[in-house]
Amino acid sequence: MDIHVDIAAKAEELRLAMRAKLGVRGGSFAKTVDHAGRLLPMRLRKQAAVIVKAQGLGGHPKLMRMVDMTAIAQAHTDIAAFLEAIDVKERRRTRMLRLFGGIAFNLLIVAVCFVIWLVWSGNA
Repeated sequence: MDIHVDIAAKAEELRLAMRAKLGVRGGSFAKTVDHAGRLLPMRLRKQAAVIVKAQGLGGHPKLMRMVDMTAIAQAHTDIAAFLEAIDVKERRRTRMLRLFGGIAFNLLIVAVCFVIWLVWSGNA
């Protein structure tokens, strides 16, 4: 198999997995990694940069000699394992609980401030 085609296939597979597990959109793997931002750990962002750099060489025969396929295979394996471990339902549930927890905390603060204002103004 051609090296460039192999790299493109791995990048596309990771792009689709990131879209499914992280909800990140992007037309290319590079855009998807940029949009993922902090959702990917720093170590995985660096590994994704290796794949993006290899894709950027564009299949040029002399430049493709610089590509370390073992590093790309390792990056693909690590990122795929990270994405596989993500539970989408648990992530959604956690996001909703954090939202409702924040709203409840803010309402509690407003109620406490209102009671303090009532006591301070002598209306309580």
